[in-house]
Amino acid sequence: MRIREKSCVRLGLREGPEETLAPGGFDLVCTGQRRKGKLKTMNLTRLKPFHRGKGSTSNNGKSSLERKHTRMPILTRGLWILLAALVLVWAALPAVRAVSLLANFFHRSSPAAPNDLPVQTISFRATDGVQLAGWFVMVAPAAPTIILVHGSKGSRTDMLPWARFLSAAGYNILLYDSRGCGASEGWGITAGVREPDDVLGAVRYLQQRADLRSKRFGALGISLGAGTVLLAAAREPALLAVVADSAWADTSFQIARMSSLSTPLFPLPLLPYEPALINLLVGGNLAAASPLAVIGQISPRAVLLIHSADDQNATTPLSGERRLFAAAGQPKQEWIAPNGGHVGALAAHTAEYEQRVLAFFARYLG
Repeated sequence: MRIREKSCVRLGLREGPEETLAPGGFDLVCTGQRRKGKLKTMNLTRLKPFHRGKGSTSNNGKSSLERKHTRMPILTRGLWILLAALVLVWAALPAVRAVSLLANFFHRSSPAAPNDLPVQTISFRATDGVQLAGWFVMVAPAAPTIILVHGSKGSRTDMLPWARFLSAAGYNILLYDSRGCGASEGWGITAGVREPDDVLGAVRYLQQRADLRSKRFGALGISLGAGTVLLAAAREPALLAVVADSAWADTSFQIARMSSLSTPLFPLPLLPYEPALINLLVGGNLAAASPLAVIGQISPRAVLLIHSADDQNATTPLSGERRLFAAAGQPKQEWIAPNGGHVGALAAHTAEYEQRVLAFFARYLG
């Protein structure tokens, strides 16, 4: 095939015998004749296909080296996207944990009334306006009334074992679902920040009942409810005697562990905004929810602290009970059950538990 010199130049061929790549992966041998130092004509001979080596040109005009350089930016961008996603997940972990600590969306329903107690279905408002659902057991209009407060994300049915032996002893009983639990209003708990308002609301409700001639009230709480009744009693003089079973002393441990996330290899440091977010969500100050700081204000009204020696709950160690008892004023009592675990003393030592609680209320509540 003959082509003119200009065409040969457009193809990028040089004078003299030369090899280049033709479309389709064939070699072209270019030979020509010179006239006065210029290439007049050039012959292009198509040869057999050749094997492409490193850096050879592909059908789309890009060498393998060029393709490699093209892939590298794509890989780099992918790594940056993955890193950014991991950072976002890490930054969101405190928020996820804060919501999971408080939220109580699942396994909530209206508790079924027990067959062995003559309960009245009631409702009342906490002092901050939250609507609460509960039961009232009227034993005698002239008898004192004891308010029962369940633990974290529980319901009034958790307190039925206490309601049974206390009502059998002659006390009226009010047991209710705390905010964010059971059939009460709210999307979740408040970790002890607003729950005392529930107890104060229960006291107001009892004070307004015309059929209750006795206005002598006590309270018994377990776990989160134990700290709650101590906080409430420090604010409410109408609570004459309180029993706190497996109480927490303060929220310092809870707040301290918000700074990191435990992993199998090492504690993962987290952004320190979780306590502030919880404060925002609950409308209060988590650090200020401290039974230890206020238990002394309950005196001269009576306090009974109950704890199991083998309580393994991280937020309610036995050392916390020791601190609470030391800070409480007189009159005060404590009972350390030899075993039973968290809130397990009643089940493990039923007779002694009931005897101690009934003796305490008989002495200080009547």
